[in-house]
Amino acid sequence: MSYDIRLEIAVDTGGSEPHRICPADIGNMTSNVSSMWDDALGSPLAKLDGRTAGNVAPDLRRAVIDMELHPAIYRAMEPVNGWGSYDGALDYLRRLADACTRHPKATIRISH
Repeated sequence: MSYDIRLEIAVDTGGSEPHRICPADIGNMTSNVSSMWDDALGSPLAKLDGRTAGNVAPDLRRAVIDMELHPAIYRAMEPVNGWGSYDGALDYLRRLADACTRHPKATIRISH
């Protein structure tokens, strides 16, 4: 299982459904590192689904800083099967935080 995260903006073009654009695709990351994100955020990363990027950007920045300041804690959470790493989990969280800062009106979409 993995996480696939993108930011999405719905645009009303007058049709029956809004047109959706994706200003940022964070990509895919194994769920084996989700405990790192959950610990850094203080709640499951999956709970960000449907939230507005600008509303969660400060929490994501705080989580990135926590992971940077305490690498030993997060490295200890690396999966024993080798699928995922602290470095990869931190990079993915940084990309999400950066995208949310750049696109504060977008909606976070997470599939896993």
